[in-house]
Order: sequence, then structure tokens, then C-alpha cells
Amino acid sequence: MDRRYQVFISSTFTDLIEERREVMQALLELDCLPAGMEMFPAANDDQWTLIKKVIDQSDFYVVIVGGRYGSMSEVGISYTEMEYDYAEGQGIPILGFVHADPGSIPANKTEMDAAARERLENFRAKVQTRHVKMYNGAEDLGSKVSRALNIAMRGTDAEGWVRGRFATTPEAENEVAQLRVQVAELKQEAQSVKAAEAQIPDDIASGDDVYDMRFSIYYHSSSGLHAQAFSFEPAEILEHTTTVPVTWNQIMAELAPRLVDEASEHELAKALNSFAQRLLGDHKELLPPSLGELSDVRLSGQALDDILMQLFALNVTAHGTKPRAVADRSKYWRLTEMGKDTLLKLRAIKKPAAKALDESRSSS
Repeated sequence: MDRRYQVFISSTFTDLIEERREVMQALLELDCLPAGMEMFPAANDDQWTLIKKVIDQSDFYVVIVGGRYGSMSEVGISYTEMEYDYAEGQGIPILGFVHADPGSIPANKTEMDAAARERLENFRAKVQTRHVKMYNGAEDLGSKVSRALNIAMRGTDAEGWVRGRFATTPEAENEVAQLRVQVAELKQEAQSVKAAEAQIPDDIASGDDVYDMRFSIYYHSSSGLHAQAFSFEPAEILEHTTTVPVTWNQIMAELAPRLVDEASEHELAKALNSFAQRLLGDHKELLPPSLGELSDVRLSGQALDDILMQLFALNVTAHGTKPRAVADRSKYWRLTEMGKDTLLKLRAIKKPAAKALDESRSSS
């Protein structure tokens, strides 16, 4: 059956206009369907969603690296590198083409900023971790893309695109029937998973169960501050370790709003430190007797691990999935659907009648 393959072209734009034109011409001569930024509408908030959709629909991904790194996205890397990482993550066959002599590229088509040049070198090295072709100029690039893609198409099992009149063969109809069965099974599985998430094991603490949150109070003693007044030495910072009883609902109400759009473990630790400091206002008995001036309040590492793992075990949080800069080594967390439902129950402002009903149920 005659198939046409869609090829996504990824690169910076203004410095590689001629190169992209040669690549598109090569693809058209191979009866391929080129896809790239030339086909996209004007930039908008949802353009990245469209780009991912087009990459998903493509059979091959061609990345061209020249003398520029490109405009930066909100996650701290260029859109070209974002496209590359996404295609790699989706398992799209990647054909890489890197300029053989970057020093010969005209100055107006290269990065002048030192930080951008460093990012370009790192991206070039990333692309070159797989087999790539080196090119010199637009025409050379076009011919090399043509040869590489010709070889790739002969050995591919990609679906490609076919004319509609050839699509409804008995084999295709049988495949569609099988896919419908698989979809039904996946829906059933998803419903089972959702039902399982809604059931919290009886032996796992949750809701209004109490957890003794351990933290350290860093402070200057009264005597230390007094001595400082008569010397040039700074007052010594002392540490007092204690625990405060909190419920899992209190912890969830504190952290959940920060998890709506994902949060790093560092951000969650800061939020819990502030929470612990506020709790001291209701638990003056936890303050050290010699307290003169409070310096800091920090949650213990064990308590942070306990809280993160408990929320994960309760199916209200999961690991973050948003793309991040390569240099970002932080661990991120997000709310699950069950976590979002819990947040609404804990933090949403209710009508007076509904609030009174909830209070009466709690007291009964």
C-alpha cells in the first residue's frame, strides 16, 4: 500500500530559513509530508499543545542544529530543545543534522551571548549522543536529509498516511475492532483504578488522625542577647527540638494549594516551616524557656520524608510530570484527581447553610 510519511522539522528559524527550505524541498521530492513552525498559526498560549500534537502525528523527527540556540521557553530551555526532548520521550525516530564547522557561520546567525553559546554547545552535545550527519550549507543539508530519510523509510514500521479509499481494508477493519476492544478494556481498567484510589486502607493514617510533626526552633537566648549588648560578639544561635500535634487534613490544607501547579520539595519544605512557626502561636508551651529572640523554625528531614510519603500513600499526590530544564535536579510533586477533590473539600468556601450542616454532622 502506498504510504506517505509525515516528518517534523525542528530548528531555530530566522538563521536557518534557506536550510529549512532545502529540507522541505527534499521531503516533498520523497513524497513526504513536511511539518514545522511554518505551518503553525500565530503564537498563542496553547501553541505548545499544538506542537506536541503534530509531533505525535509525525513518523520521523528531523532536528537541525546551526549557530543559534533559540528563544527560551518558560521552563528555561529553547523551544527546539523542548521539541527534541518531547520527540525522544515519545519514541519518534530522530534524524539529527549538526553544522560541521560552527566557526564559519556568519556572525549574524550565531549566538553572541556567552550563556546562550554554552546552552547551544550543551544541546549540540545532547544531539550528538546519537548518530548524526554533519552538514555544510543549505544544499549539502538537503541532500543529506534526503539520503538519510530514504534509508530510514526503507527500514521503518511507521504507519504513515494512506488514501482514504485504501484505509478500510478487511485487515484495517479487523484492527479497528481489536482496538475498540482494547479501548473498552482500558476504560474498565481506568474505572477500577479510580475506584481503588477512592478507598484508603484502614491501617493508613489520614483525615483527622494526628501526626506529631517534629521540627527545630533556632533562637537567641535572653542571656545571650543581654551579653551581646556589652560585647562585639554576635549572640549564639541555640537549637531546641520539639514536636507539635497536627492532623493530616491540616497538612493537606496547607500544602495542596501549592501542588495544584506542581511544587518542588524545597518549596513544600518552606511551606511546612512557615506552618510550624504559625503553630507555635497556639503552642507557647513548646517554646524554650530561655527564648529571647526567635531566629528560624525548620522541619526535620525525617518529618518532611514522612509527610511526602504519607500523602503519596494516600493517593492524593504523585510525582510531577512537567518538562524542566536539564540543570533542574529538584523533585516535584503534584495533586492527583483524588488530591484535587480533597483540596476542594478542605479549602473551598461553602455556603452558610452547607457549612452549618457540616458542623452539625461533625458534632453528632
